[in-house]
Amino acid sequence: MRIILAALSIVILTVTSGCAPASNNDVAAIEAIDDAVGKLNEAFDAHDVATIKALMTEDHVTVTEYYGTPQSVSGQIGSLAELKYKQTNLSEPTVVMLGPDAAVWTATADLDVTFEGKSLVGKAFLTSVMIKRNGKWLEQMFQVTRLAP
Repeated sequence: MRIILAALSIVILTVTSGCAPASNNDVAAIEAIDDAVGKLNEAFDAHDVATIKALMTEDHVTVTEYYGTPQSVSGQIGSLAELKYKQTNLSEPTVVMLGPDAAVWTATADLDVTFEGKSLVGKAFLTSVMIKRNGKWLEQMFQVTRLAP
C-alpha cells in the first residue's frame, strides 16, 4: 500500500508541477531553445558544419529512419554531403522545461529528406533534447518519428 501511495504522490507532483505558469526565466529559455533549434535546422539545410558543431553537444545522438542507425555528430557531419534536409513545421513548437538547464522541444513537421538516395517525405514528429552549457542551449539528442499520412 505504501508503494502505491508513494507512486501516486510522484504522479500527482509531476502533473501539478507541469501546470504551473511559466516564469520570465522560462519564457526567455523557451525562446532561446526555439531559436537554437531553428538555427540548427538552417545549418543542416545549408550544410554549415561550424554552426552544426556549435549547436550540438559532443556526445549528441540523432535517431532517424533515414540514417538507419543512431548517428554521432561526427557521423552526421561525415555524411552531410549525402543529406538534403527540408523541414516545414506543421505545429507550433512546444518546449517543456525539465529543469533550469534541460528541456524537450517538440513539433510536428512535414519533411522532405533525401539521404544516400533514399527519401523520407511526409509528416513526422520531431523531438530535440536541449541542455544548457556555459549559458548556451545545445541539442544533445534529436529523434524523428514518421507519422501516418
